[in-house]
Amino acid sequence: MKPVKKETGTSRIPPRAVDGFKEKTLSRRRHQDGQLLELEHGWAVRFREDYLNANGARCRRRVQKMLGSFEDLPSKRAAQNAMEQELASVNNFTVQPRSTTLCFRQAASRWIADCEKRKRKPIKPGVILAWRGILRNHILDLIGDTPLSEVQNRTMKSLVERLDKKGLSPATIKNIMLVVKLVVASLRDDDGNHIFPVKWNTSFIDAPAIDPEKQPRPKFTSAEVEQIVQATTGRMQMAAILFAASGMRAGELLGLEIRHFDGASVKVEQEVWVGRVQEPKTRNARRTIDLHPDVSSLLRQFIGDRSKGFLFQTESGKPMGQRNLSRELYSTLDSLGISKRGFHAFRRYRNTFLRNSRCPDGLLKFWIGHADKDLSDTYDRSREDLQFRKDVARSMGVGFELPKTLSFKRPKAGELGVIGHHEKAVEAVSL
Repeated sequence: MKPVKKETGTSRIPPRAVDGFKEKTLSRRRHQDGQLLELEHGWAVRFREDYLNANGARCRRRVQKMLGSFEDLPSKRAAQNAMEQELASVNNFTVQPRSTTLCFRQAASRWIADCEKRKRKPIKPGVILAWRGILRNHILDLIGDTPLSEVQNRTMKSLVERLDKKGLSPATIKNIMLVVKLVVASLRDDDGNHIFPVKWNTSFIDAPAIDPEKQPRPKFTSAEVEQIVQATTGRMQMAAILFAASGMRAGELLGLEIRHFDGASVKVEQEVWVGRVQEPKTRNARRTIDLHPDVSSLLRQFIGDRSKGFLFQTESGKPMGQRNLSRELYSTLDSLGISKRGFHAFRRYRNTFLRNSRCPDGLLKFWIGHADKDLSDTYDRSREDLQFRKDVARSMGVGFELPKTLSFKRPKAGELGVIGHHEKAVEAVSL
């Protein structure tokens, strides 16, 4: 038998090249061919190993593993076969999450910060505010100090049980669960892969089911809308008419400027949230709403001789706050004996009225600002026919009796410039 040539001690690999003295962050997983080493006492293989560091990031370090002695592997071909078997398990290996020092509270803080500066599909400030409230009121006190690696099905099940005991509704619990899932999924490595991929088991978690029949969806009737319009004056009267005749969201209505009204329709291009102008809620929210001619006439009367600014604004020219308008609505509802409802009840009224009036489905979705449901909706281009839209808006009507003129409030002594309080408008009505 031919003697096996052994390597001298001077050709050994320096320790710092073997033990991975410097941690290297993994940027991409690659198939490894490995490096076969002929050492003094046998054959070894050198490759890179995946692992999770203390911060939960997936990294890669260089390691060396002994394959066998020269007696066990007498030829280079035998050593190569042993190396291929070892690398097969390495290349197929997926890093398993392990406990880290990162807790749920820290991960949630990072997630919120990332949401605030996200470029693709930016999150609205109102949504982020709601998520902060959910974290503060329902999650952090219960699982805030739990390591993120342990927030899995068992933790979620325990959280749901405690939330259910607090008497929260199924819909609220569902929203809280969504925030937990988003925080867990937010931790990623440098390549964008989930560090803690969790397969959520709905049956095991056993969250209470949402009953659509029990979901509160208040709306106004035609008689109630008519009562509100007759009982209100000034800006609240005009707002109620526009809400019921257009189906706009509250933020969209308060974001309307005079330039968005062309005499026959209003163009939704922005909305107002907490006094700030921002993009509409969705892509479909950008739309043109054709008004009934009588509604357009009342809106022209409301604007008067103004040429710029918001339709509903304060004395300083800023957009009116939704809270102020809500107080006027709630006061009116209380005086009329109508149960308390928000502005969205007008939107549901308009949607129901158009559907009951056999409004073309394509136009209904366009005016309300809903997304297309199927391919036939995508093919429907009736929204591009301006004359057809005007004819349908005129024939559909509004479903309640409109006043001949608006009832403007008379200003108090020394009070000028408030929308709905203009002396010129009062004089025009009295003539």
